[in-house]
Amino acid sequence: MGTYLTGTYSVIHTSGTTDFNNFVYSAVYFNTTGPFTINGTNVVGSIGETLDIVVDENTTILSTDFLLLGNPIAPQTKVQTGLISGDSHNEVWQFVNIKTGLPTNG
Repeated sequence: MGTYLTGTYSVIHTSGTTDFNNFVYSAVYFNTTGPFTINGTNVVGSIGETLDIVVDENTTILSTDFLLLGNPIAPQTKVQTGLISGDSHNEVWQFVNIKTGLPTNG
């Protein structure tokens, strides 16, 4: 996930507009002083400061007192590739076009 920590963000989401299915949040901007629970850790935060960290939705308690900065998840990273069915004797493989995210047979 380190590739998401680039310092460039295309979205700013509040606690009410977060979408962890389609975005990766790689920074937290503090509107006020904490404490906040981010990635399972208590973070004090300071007004106007940004914490560069890939935010884990399962261990972060969202708050109206901070904003999440991030970018859309690349479509090709959401596509399952490789083995699509089979057992130890009968396997079916499928390859995906990395540019389109579509199977090469369809």
